[in-house]
Formats: sequence, C-alpha cells, structure tokens
Amino acid sequence: MRTIDLSKFQAEPGFAGIFKTIQGVFSYGLDWQQNRKNQEELIEILETVLGNDCVLLRDVDIPRVGKLIPVVLITPVSLMVINPKSQQGFFRAEGKLWEELGRDDEYRLASNNLIRETWLYQKTIEGYLKQHNFSAPTDRGVMIFVSPETHVESIRPRVRVIQADGIKNFARELAISKPVFSEMDFRAVVRLLSEPRLPEKHPFKKPPEEEEASVTEVVAKVDESIEKVTSRINFSRREWIIVGSLGALVIIVCIILITLVIFTL
Repeated sequence: MRTIDLSKFQAEPGFAGIFKTIQGVFSYGLDWQQNRKNQEELIEILETVLGNDCVLLRDVDIPRVGKLIPVVLITPVSLMVINPKSQQGFFRAEGKLWEELGRDDEYRLASNNLIRETWLYQKTIEGYLKQHNFSAPTDRGVMIFVSPETHVESIRPRVRVIQADGIKNFARELAISKPVFSEMDFRAVVRLLSEPRLPEKHPFKKPPEEEEASVTEVVAKVDESIEKVTSRINFSRREWIIVGSLGALVIIVCIILITLVIFTL
C-alpha cells in the first residue's frame, strides 16, 4: 500500500518536530496530534494486507472546508473515507445516533457524534469530486477503532463501524474484491485528492439566437420610448430662454433670503 502524507506539519526529529506539532495543534485543534497517531496505527495494520495497487492519503485538505479529512483510501474496488479513532469504552451506533455507556449502565448521547463526523467527511469528498465532474465508486464512510478496548454495538448505523479485531478482515475484503476503477480513473482521483484545488470556472456562454433577438427588441422599444420623451421636452429657443430666466430668478431670491437670515441673527 502506498501512503501519501499531505499534512503541512509532518513529524520531524528534534526542535523542528516540536515546532511543527505546535503549529498543527494551533491550526487544527487539540485532537490533531492524537488523530495523527490513530492514522499511524491503522496504516501499520493495513500495510500487512493491502498491496501497492492501493493508495492511502493522510490529512486531505479540501479547499474552503477548514477541517482535514483524516484518511482517504483508494483501492481498485472503491474510494472510501476512513475516520480512525482510539476512544475506549462501550458505545452504541444506531442510525445517526452515537451513544456512550454511562456509569449507570445506560446509553446516553455522546458529546461528540462520531457517526455524524464520519458521514460529513464522506460527503465532503463526494461533493469535492462532484464539483470536478468526477464520478467515483464510493462506499459509506468508515469509522475504525484502533484500540482493542473499544466495544461498539451496531444497529444499522449510518456509517460502517469496524472494531480493532476486524481491521484485517476489512482489508482482506478489499484485497480480494473485483476491481471497478479503470487505471485512468484511478490515477485521476488520486491526483484530484493529493493536489486539492478549486474547480475551474466555466467561461460565459453566449445566449442563444432567440434570446439575443428578444433582447434586441426590448432595447429597440426602450430607445423608441426615450426618443418620444425627448421630443416632448425639445423646447424652442425662446422657451429655453424663459426657463433659464426663471431658474436664475429663483437662485437670486434664494440668495437674498439667505443673506437676510444671516444679518438678522
């Protein structure tokens, strides 16, 4: 499996690594570093099963989204968004709901809905590809728990939920499935996601001839109306002199009134 790390703050030894970690936390939040560790644990397992015909992208940064997509796995079978997690405890995934088992042995809504988070990651990638007019065989978003101390009760969840002991079986399913992607489409989608960019703006389309004709008619009618109005106010020379004289008289009267007001103050 080929892994492409798209993060701006990849780990480095020494002070440079610490500085990049701080930058990453400030840019993407306190859970960014833990998310990176979860990715690394998942990659170690997948690499033992998946071959070089699969590409895994880390920290995909879609323009204008503001949140990194943790993992996008592209295989000859499909494209899927994976949200690796390490929360420990007992959980229940039912439809759109994500619940956590409390101390009273009852399930309650968790503070962070991981099902919704994973689903939004998937929809973000689908929307991005649609903007570029690219159709790819996609699967439901996948939430994978890398900790063996996580237990999830799944009841038709909105996304696929895989526990630590099922990661290798998940990878084996992908490895033996019949390819769907053509080689050209596979390379195209890898390029689109490894080099995220905004879609190109389409040039302005010239309106059809019928529309042009109707617009011309409207303009002609407007011009005709303007000519009628201007013809009505086309005064003779004598009338213009009278109008000008009245205007000058009004201005003189205004000046006199203003002067009187000033002197009376």
